Amino acid sequence: MAICAFFGHRNFPYKQYENKISDYIMELIKENGVTQFYSGFRGDFDRLCAEIVHKIKSAYPNIINTMVLSYYPNTDFILPSVFDDSVYLLEEKVPPRFAISYTNRKIVDLSDYIISGTILHTGGAAAACAYAASKSKIILSIF
Repeated sequence: MAICAFFGHRNFPYKQYENKISDYIMELIKENGVTQFYSGFRGDFDRLCAEIVHKIKSAYPNIINTMVLSYYPNTDFILPSVFDDSVYLLEEKVPPRFAISYTNRKIVDLSDYIISGTILHTGGAAAACAYAASKSKIILSIF
């Protein structure tokens, strides 16, 4: 099973890149056997990508759209309807201020492909993509 993750900025007008993101996702499914998609669902890019995977799922019901949780879920957690499931990947307890960056590194470690919506070289998404590059992951940039 091949895995793809999404990393992009929290606040950015990504709607104009919807077709490119969709094309990348379709290519990964058809040509690279990707069946698992990870999204943190924290910002504009994550939300758009999760929605696109959800739409594509009607044509490819075997794909799994997973929300990756940076914090252990509390009892009132409600999974957004675009997702099939959720997962908390951290094995050790980390201080809350490090939860997202540690989770992002774990996502990269587990993923085969990254679709990047990073245009800035700062922030958590850019750091995750830099880490992915250092691990020789295949990164598809929408820019």
